[in-house]
Amino acid sequence: MRLLPFLLPCLLALPVAAQKTKAPTKESAPKQPQVDWDGEWTLQASQSDKIDEQIDAHLKDLNFAMKLFWKKKLQGACRSFNKLDILAGDSFAVTMGRERPIDTPADGTENDWKRSDDVVFKATLTKDGPTMIQTLAGDGYTLKHVYSMRKDGNSLALQVTYAHPKLDNPFSYKFVFKRND
Repeated sequence: MRLLPFLLPCLLALPVAAQKTKAPTKESAPKQPQVDWDGEWTLQASQSDKIDEQIDAHLKDLNFAMKLFWKKKLQGACRSFNKLDILAGDSFAVTMGRERPIDTPADGTENDWKRSDDVVFKATLTKDGPTMIQTLAGDGYTLKHVYSMRKDGNSLALQVTYAHPKLDNPFSYKFVFKRND
């Protein structure tokens, strides 16, 4: 019985304390910062994969004939470039090195794109915050480019994956680019 006078204020304070805490509203949720994709970017070779070394490592377990066949395919499809230009707006124009720009809307709508060697691709692009995914579907294979903006906004990583139904494991490599000032 002696505890009752001490417990009574604590029991009365519980509903008041519960009323003081507010559930977070949608207005107070932090917004994703706007990502600035626009600009010219230069390859950071020291932080990027060397494609030929990656191809050799990927094909090391194949027999001689299959190794030669897939090496030629991968070298033809997976190209290195020192410069990347991105023009962002309602649609994106991405130019890799001296290639023709890949013009695609950012909503995933498919567009045709012809590479400089006249190979035709179905190109799509979607973006979600600091990530942009560009898919190039060619004759029998797919190249998937995943652009990831780094937190500083002045560098980005580009993960490229080559997938072909007859290649057991997709081939992948990474480039790192720095924004030109």
